[in-house]
Amino acid sequence: MTFSRISGGAVALRTARALAVLAGRTLLLGPATAAAWLRGERFDRDVWLADTVVALGPAFVKAAQLLSTRADLLPPRGCRALSRLHDQVRPAPLRTMPPALRFGAAEPRLVGAGSIACVYRVGLPDGRTVAAKVRRPGIVRSLSADLAMLECGARLAARLPMLRGVPVNAVAAQLAESIRAQLDFSREAERLEGFREALSAADGVTVPGVHRGLSTEDILVMDFLDGLARRRPEDLGEEERRNAVVTALRAVYRMLFLDGVVHCDLHPGNLYFREDGSIVVLDAGFIVQLSESAREKFAAFFYCMSQGDGEACADIVLSTATAPPGSDPAGFRAELSALVDEHTGRSAADFDLVSFAAKLFDLQRRHGLHADPQFVFPILSLLVLEGTVREFHPDVDFQREARPMLVTALMERVVAMPQETR
Repeated sequence: MTFSRISGGAVALRTARALAVLAGRTLLLGPATAAAWLRGERFDRDVWLADTVVALGPAFVKAAQLLSTRADLLPPRGCRALSRLHDQVRPAPLRTMPPALRFGAAEPRLVGAGSIACVYRVGLPDGRTVAAKVRRPGIVRSLSADLAMLECGARLAARLPMLRGVPVNAVAAQLAESIRAQLDFSREAERLEGFREALSAADGVTVPGVHRGLSTEDILVMDFLDGLARRRPEDLGEEERRNAVVTALRAVYRMLFLDGVVHCDLHPGNLYFREDGSIVVLDAGFIVQLSESAREKFAAFFYCMSQGDGEACADIVLSTATAPPGSDPAGFRAELSALVDEHTGRSAADFDLVSFAAKLFDLQRRHGLHADPQFVFPILSLLVLEGTVREFHPDVDFQREARPMLVTALMERVVAMPQETR
């Protein structure tokens, strides 16, 4: 799939439009609140916030989806407002449904609407029921402009003293590339099939099958799975909550540590907990594939952290970072070792990944080191998942649940080493 280059003028225009939307909707907030009060009604600011994000554009919706899982960063009301964006974005007109999927016994029924696509339940003439994920009209150009604006903003942000040493440009470029990849449903079909195969050995994990004969570059047709619902912790028993969280963690760790696959979009619209404690993963669009070296080193870092070996963690990070003249690797090693010691063995209730990641990057910045951007995306993936973990099972031990996959990954490396040296 090819993308046309967005000119600097187009980026400036898109930025101006985003600022105009934000200013316009902010100016209307006061009058709308007053009008609702005069009618004896309460103005729904949650709806206003979600609609404002949608009006800003698809890239903003993606960012809001990630933020909605962070109850530790946003107030509960803000999380609830943004959670509407997981699958309740304003749907595209039904007329955009391709004719090939409209000749069933009944009209396609909308079951979810996201920033990039809408999902319909479709009955085929042969009696099968499938889910058709249909790309929104015009989304390629609008999202490309949003991402160009993001990359431009990243270049400006990278000049700020507080972000020195943080790989802002590299992360933004990789993030933009990953989001662009979500527009190519042929590529997502391949990834979803790979997920299904990789997780087939994992108990309690369901990934829908892909109907390749009906899928195209802008339509992804999958098995339709009944019984999916957005559940709250109180909807599940204590054992089912624990099983669902542990199953999700183990699936993510399997992908990350064994396959080097980072799923950065496991928000509640893509990850469902079932009443029996099993999980369903629906989406494979926002994926980052780590290099083999990055996979091995991140696995080693996580393993050493689970063992409380802060010095080894520091050595691993230093082996991936760039140390220009004037940097202080020794000071970084000492402070990161202390940081790992401080966080080792904490439960999800006590372990704050946001704080840990912020301190890690702050250490790199203060000691003049430039981080490897491939280390950022696994942290992003775990940040998104952590929002759900905290809510459903706050006492789960991230590090203990990771150890079986970490040991397997490290053993595979040990077995492979003699073959590489031949």
